[in-house]
Amino acid sequence: MTLDSFIALWTHRYHKYSHIGRAHLLGYRAWFYFRLKKAGLKGRPLIAIVRTEHFGDIVAAEPLSRHVRSLYPNAHLVWFVKPAYRELVDTNPAIDESFAEYCVTQRRVLLATGVFNEVFQLQFRNNNRCDRCDVFLENPAAVAQGINVHTYFNFGNLLTVFAKTAHLSPPADTQPRLYLQDRHRQKADTLGLPENFIVIHCQSNLPIKDWPTARWEQLVETLAHKYPFHIVEIGLKSSLTVTNPAYRNLCGQLSILETAEVIRRAQYFIGLDSGPSHLANAVGTFGFVLMGSLNDFPSYNPYSGSYGSGENSVLIREEGVPCTDLPLEKVLGTVEAALSATAVRVPTPGPRR
Repeated sequence: MTLDSFIALWTHRYHKYSHIGRAHLLGYRAWFYFRLKKAGLKGRPLIAIVRTEHFGDIVAAEPLSRHVRSLYPNAHLVWFVKPAYRELVDTNPAIDESFAEYCVTQRRVLLATGVFNEVFQLQFRNNNRCDRCDVFLENPAAVAQGINVHTYFNFGNLLTVFAKTAHLSPPADTQPRLYLQDRHRQKADTLGLPENFIVIHCQSNLPIKDWPTARWEQLVETLAHKYPFHIVEIGLKSSLTVTNPAYRNLCGQLSILETAEVIRRAQYFIGLDSGPSHLANAVGTFGFVLMGSLNDFPSYNPYSGSYGSGENSVLIREEGVPCTDLPLEKVLGTVEAALSATAVRVPTPGPRR
C-alpha cells in the first residue's frame, strides 16, 4: 500500500466513523427531546411519519398526513424529513412538528428507543440508505409485501404505494395539497412575471427521465412563436441557451414553495416526471408531463388526484420508450392539440413585457 492510498483509506474511515458516532449521539439526543415532549402530552399519542425525500414524493404523500390526522385527531404528529425539504412539512397544518433527519442511522437509533407510540414508514429500502454510514434500514411492511425499487409501481401510484408501506388504508381524498404562505406570494410578486405564461421544467434527478436539451429549445421557440405566452423555466439549473425575449430563466432562484407559487400563476406546466410536476398537480395548474419507461416499468403513473385521473393533465409517452427518446413531434403535437382543444385558456395576444 502506498502512502497516498494509506492516507486516503484512513481519511475515509475517519469521516465514516465520526459520522456514525455523530448519528448515534444525535439519535439519543432526539430520544431525550421526544421523551420530554411525550411527557408533556399527558397521554396523547406521539406518532412518527417517515418520508424524508424526495420533495415530489413528499408532496405525493401529503394526503396521508390528513389521513393519519383523521385517524388520530388528538395525536402529536411528527414528520421525519431531510432538512432541504422541511418547508413542505412545516407549512402543513395536519403536522405538529417536523424532524430534520441527520441520517438513517440517527433514525434507527431513535426509533429503536420505542419513544413513538406508532411509526408510519412511507418508504422502503432504497429510500432508507445512508451513503456515509453505508447502512440500510428495512421497512418490514414493505418487505412483507414485496415492495422495493424494482416493483413499487406495480402496486399503484406513489400515494397508494406509500399507504401500503405504512399499512394504511388509502385516503378518501387523494388530491395532494400545498400550503403556500404570504411570503411565497410576496416573493412571486417581486419577480415581475408576465400575465400569461407557461412554466417549463427541463431537468430531473435521473438522466433517464430527462428530454434532450435541443428538443426543449425547439419546443420553447415554437411555442413562443405561435402562441401568446411567455415561457418561464424553473428548477435547480438550466441547460437551455434560448435567446428568445419571450423566455425567462428562474432556475436556482426560488425555494420549493416559491417555485410552487410561480407554477400556480402559470396557465400551463410542461415538465418531466420530477418534483415540480407534483407541485403543479398540488396547485392545480394544467400539466403536460413528458414520461417514458423507467427501469422495470414500461408504463407507470406516479400521480394521484387530478393528474392521476387525467382530469387536469396529459401524460405524454410511448410505452416502453424512455423519455429521452420521445420525438419532438410527439410532444409538440400533443401540446398544440390540447392548447387548441382548450382555447379558453389561450389569452388574447398582447404586447410582450
